[in-house]
Amino acid sequence: MKRHHQVLIIGAGPAGSAAAHTLARSGVDVALVDKAHFPRDKLCGGLLTLRCRKVYRSIFDAPWEGVIGHVSTGVKFLHEGRLINEILGVSELFFTRRLDFDHFLLDQAVARGAVTYLGAAIADLDLPGKSCRLHTGMEIGFDALIGADGVNSLVAKRLFGRSFDPERIAFALEVEVDRARSPARVDDPEIHFGLARWGYAWVFPKKDTLTVGIGGLLAHNPDLKATLQRFHLERFGLPVLGKIRGHHLPFGDYRRIPGRGNVLLCGDAAGLVEPITGEGIAFALQSGRLAAEALIEAGAGAAALAGYRARYRKIATEFDHARRLRYLLFPGLSERLFLKALPGIRGLPLKHLELMADEIGYGEYFRHLLTSVAKHPGRLFHLLARRGQ
Repeated sequence: MKRHHQVLIIGAGPAGSAAAHTLARSGVDVALVDKAHFPRDKLCGGLLTLRCRKVYRSIFDAPWEGVIGHVSTGVKFLHEGRLINEILGVSELFFTRRLDFDHFLLDQAVARGAVTYLGAAIADLDLPGKSCRLHTGMEIGFDALIGADGVNSLVAKRLFGRSFDPERIAFALEVEVDRARSPARVDDPEIHFGLARWGYAWVFPKKDTLTVGIGGLLAHNPDLKATLQRFHLERFGLPVLGKIRGHHLPFGDYRRIPGRGNVLLCGDAAGLVEPITGEGIAFALQSGRLAAEALIEAGAGAAALAGYRARYRKIATEFDHARRLRYLLFPGLSERLFLKALPGIRGLPLKHLELMADEIGYGEYFRHLLTSVAKHPGRLFHLLARRGQ
């Protein structure tokens, strides 16, 4: 069996659905291939920011309230179980289950006219021949291709030989805690420092569960599972009861060149997970839309990458700021200085929420943090003296 589509998208998550919806709305013959049947679960904290809502509204038609399970208006920062800063009642943060959210997005793309091949693993992908063969035996030809197939992207492997750099990749673990069985009431997200090197732990509230997770650069965290189990026991007074799941996380190691010709990468396949907040869904949606717009402009031709890179540059610039910022936060000495200074930086959580709402850029956030920490030179000298002892 053979089929042909103008644009084939591999991966039907947020990036793929955003691209498909954008293309189908413009009358492009587009198809989505995914190895899973939907609805399908996906390991993810499920945090949606005001930035994400703004991007979502620029692409899709339906209001998203039906797939939002919990709304918070603040965030708490903790270190070794001690609250060191917080802000409450200021800016909305939304929490969803990817089981619901991704299916909701895909349904909208299908309603616009996108064709789907679900539950269809890829047996072979021939980029020069513009052909994809599914495990069912069906062969799909295409004029252009979008790889939205996650951190272990097959499309990225075909283009660049590997999907990510193992020396720079992060890893995350999560477990779902039943709210009814949790002795702790959590209504606002918690960020816990001091547990993972070049990373952090989190507790995110959902409708019926709490998502408890930890993530950091894999090379610096050889035993994350034991750390997560210890954190869970200390935070809730109970051992882990659910299944611990894990996955690789690009964590800011984005691709400078997100494709080749009219084969484009977006979302996690392009490494678009921001390395400070860990936000990925907003950038998946945004990059999916931008890739689609570039293909529409280029008529699915080889000039698509140039158009995509011009649009992609805004994301890349913000990620460059974020990558510089993490060198201020995560190295051992800098992290200790930051955690010492954080209780006295009362405006930082507000700036953090403004960043996640896309009200300020990473450059402004970086300058604010640098200026705030610089106001505590005594703490820096104290830390340097302790390090020299």
